[in-house]
Amino acid sequence: MLQSQSRIGLIRKRSAQHKVLVPANVRENQYILVEFKPNLALLELIAGSHGHGVYFTDFYRNLSHSFFNLCERHGFENVSFIGKNKLVRVMYAQEQQVLETDQQILFMYDPSMHTGLTTFFNADVLADKIQLLFLATGDELRFNAPEFHAGVTALIEEFANLLKVDVGNFKVRDHQHLTYDVFARKKGCDKSVTHSFRPIIKRYQQQSLLLPAENNDMTFAVVNLPIHRQLLQFCEIDEAAPDPYNPLYTFVSDKFVKIAKQYNLNQLAIIANGKIPIIRRDNENYVLPKGELLNLGFKPVGTEGLYVSQWDSKNLVDSIRLVFIASQNDINKYGYGRFVNHLSEAVRQLANELNYSQVKDSIVLRFHQHLMYSIPSKTNNS
Repeated sequence: MLQSQSRIGLIRKRSAQHKVLVPANVRENQYILVEFKPNLALLELIAGSHGHGVYFTDFYRNLSHSFFNLCERHGFENVSFIGKNKLVRVMYAQEQQVLETDQQILFMYDPSMHTGLTTFFNADVLADKIQLLFLATGDELRFNAPEFHAGVTALIEEFANLLKVDVGNFKVRDHQHLTYDVFARKKGCDKSVTHSFRPIIKRYQQQSLLLPAENNDMTFAVVNLPIHRQLLQFCEIDEAAPDPYNPLYTFVSDKFVKIAKQYNLNQLAIIANGKIPIIRRDNENYVLPKGELLNLGFKPVGTEGLYVSQWDSKNLVDSIRLVFIASQNDINKYGYGRFVNHLSEAVRQLANELNYSQVKDSIVLRFHQHLMYSIPSKTNNS
């Protein structure tokens, strides 16, 4: 009997090591981006002869109206129709707004408060792909994620029938974020919630939502390390030098890599050039700067490490972005909990060694889980 109780206690202890205590004021986001490529047949169906002209206004307006009508019937309250060749990003914000740059459309909103229908298109250009953005609304987003996902795919199947196109032409990208300050407890947030950080597809299976076996998933975390006066005092900054901030970025980078390796974190990036890191799963590792963006490709398998350092030695950025990319070695039967615990401890240790104040300074960690797949074709299944 004692041996049995001891074994149960050991199992519970091991299980606890793979769970993460995050502050109760953690912010949740989920959005689903559905993509499909328009073609000539669709142009003729939606816009008639007007679709062959230089201007595609009728096409975009008619198509978006059909989409919004379906959204209203299915109960989606915050959706966007996007006919621009731009990257779509979503972040939490107390004030709802959309920021558009040459390469991006950034949606900022609070899921518990904001709703809306928005349309973005360039009437002079037929976009390479149409993007349909569904922003999750309400509370308990993570718990309700399977229902939200199933509702989106049901709408898309109806939309495909309406457009007389095969639903297999649609790609689904499910993005889920958890965002919190790693020092939230020191700032008065005494309550916490437990996460095991299971993969999206596993969580969906446990709630009876089965997704196609052919899919790609990505798990990574991005930490914002703000530049403050104390950090600058660690290094001598020679403003007259051609690369005055190289000593600073090198100093932080060396510490970051050394500490991360202590926690067996081997796929890392440090970004200090103002660019937005875009993580992509690929067969090869690569670094591809492109305007405002920094595309980072990574292989999810293999034991070799990946370290990317990209900074602008001539300029001082507002914050340094630290990226931790999970590989298949970072997941076990419990989920990614151990990976998150290790990177959280690494960030806390780095912040302490760089003299950040746990009470005053905000060190924000955003945990990303992405899942992408093509909807199975109905014609192949018939």
